[in-house]
Amino acid sequence: MTNGWQDILAPGEHVLWQGQPSVPPRLSPRQIPVFLFGMMFAGFAVFWMSMAMRAGTIWVFGLIHLFAGLAVAIGPIFVMPFVASRTWYSLTNRRAFFATHLPFVGPTLNALDLTPALGIEFDGKDPGTLRFLDKATPLVGTRFDGAPMFTKIQNARDVFGLIRDIQRGKA
Repeated sequence: MTNGWQDILAPGEHVLWQGQPSVPPRLSPRQIPVFLFGMMFAGFAVFWMSMAMRAGTIWVFGLIHLFAGLAVAIGPIFVMPFVASRTWYSLTNRRAFFATHLPFVGPTLNALDLTPALGIEFDGKDPGTLRFLDKATPLVGTRFDGAPMFTKIQNARDVFGLIRDIQRGKA
């Protein structure tokens, strides 16, 4: 499991777990108002284009508004699953790693030392989220400004237990 890690891992450090977020495309209740607004915006653009076409004027300018409305409506449904598919998490016997590789942004790799004093919050769900209560150190790419977390991972309870073992020096 350490192929490709030669320049990243410290001597004696080895990978114990790797995973990715599990975020399927879906419309959550929080997204419904934005979805409805985007669909109404796109619908009005279609109405405007049809009226402009009947009047013999330039209707193509409505395409910008049509695509903007559709982007607002369906974009949030697919953005998070896309980001999740380009995100990877890893645990070693010393650190947690957070990696992404997004178009136009490039690769990022951030690491966080799993010291005994590091606080971790677990939401208790499966797939679950583990939030680390410290800042991650950027190794590659841009700085990681948010709270580092393993978002929507399978077997989150087992990973949480593994992190606790690492913190106690038992892994």
